[in-house]
Amino acid sequence: MNMNMMENEIFKALIDIVAIINRPDRDKKMIAQAGINLEGAAFRVFVGIGHLQPTSVGDLAALMGKNYSSVSRQIDKLEAAGLVRTYPSSEDSRIRLSELTDDGEKIISMINVTRQRIMREALAEWTPEEKNGLLNNLRRLIEALNKFD
Repeated sequence: MNMNMMENEIFKALIDIVAIINRPDRDKKMIAQAGINLEGAAFRVFVGIGHLQPTSVGDLAALMGKNYSSVSRQIDKLEAAGLVRTYPSSEDSRIRLSELTDDGEKIISMINVTRQRIMREALAEWTPEEKNGLLNNLRRLIEALNKFD
């Protein structure tokens, strides 16, 4: 396989991974297992806040590829549900930061346990060396791709 084809196949594989991770039916299962009542859009914002916290609406919208106002609406729903708290940034009071509440942290922990189980099962036949190689290569790819920002 020539290099252009190889790079194209790597990109396609990454898109496949993102598609698997972002499947709404997986989100619904995790929402049900966590015992929470969140629609898919709010769930993704919730998980994004858990990953980046504290985070601004703008940074979260950029990460998710969504517009500012739709992310802001989901944050408002999460705050009303007691899962997220928001406050003005100490550096710029025009920027609203969001982070998980204690209840939100408990739920994200349940979600993380489910995700860890899924990954453990997916990698069950991999050797520790193969897992380590995957992790190192993913980190290396992330670092290389971040140079294009």
